[in-house]
Amino acid sequence: MLTTPHDNAWLDLVADLVAQPLTAWPAEEVVELLAGTFDAPAGSYYGQDGDVIEQRPWPADFGGGVDRAEIERWTIEQAPREHPLLRWYLASGDPRAMQVADVPTTVASVGLQDQWRSLCNEYLGGVSSQMALPLCLGPTANRTFLIGREDDYSAQEVALARRLQRLLTGLDRQIACYARWVHLVGPCALEAASAGGLTPRESSVLALLASGYTARAIARRLHVGERTVQKHLQRIYRKLGAGDRLVAVQRAQLIGLLPAPT
Repeated sequence: MLTTPHDNAWLDLVADLVAQPLTAWPAEEVVELLAGTFDAPAGSYYGQDGDVIEQRPWPADFGGGVDRAEIERWTIEQAPREHPLLRWYLASGDPRAMQVADVPTTVASVGLQDQWRSLCNEYLGGVSSQMALPLCLGPTANRTFLIGREDDYSAQEVALARRLQRLLTGLDRQIACYARWVHLVGPCALEAASAGGLTPRESSVLALLASGYTARAIARRLHVGERTVQKHLQRIYRKLGAGDRLVAVQRAQLIGLLPAPT
């Protein structure tokens, strides 16, 4: 198992993000730590929600001479055909972290990979050895962290990236669920949660509980263990003074943690 000088930094970051009421990724902070972990000079966060696309490069001034509008146009119009990693994900459906060097030539030919490297040399200072850590891959939603450097990543580094990917995927599920909960309950959601003493993770679990999910289903949805969910439920019941799911949901509705029943 590969360890890095950044292990403590990852533990601190995850502990901090789990406790924050996040409805969107603090992308630059995560990309910076990913880049430091893998000795990469640059990285980015790519998010797509329907027709809305968000690209956040790190460092912000990387490739200062690059026409950002042109890069965005290429990402939308040409990347599905010409980016080796995107071709891999579209062809395989395999969501694991992956680097360009490991994409089979049956998916991205030698000529296409040479064309990709030439593009990187021209616009990105040679950081053609990209690695992607997808957190959400779907027909209308995509959230992915990418890092890039000149030399390929070792097998140990790819394995480490996949471990970190599982960690980040769990955080992504919480952020997405928490954002939906805030949107559902309205602007008073955060105040109600604070008054009730519920953490962001507990609020997310409560929202899923009210939607009819079992503990096992909540665990799958948030990418955590079922025992962890059971502990969250115990704390939620205690804080709401409830003994079961029905009473917990009813009391949460009364104090504004969930929408009133219709």
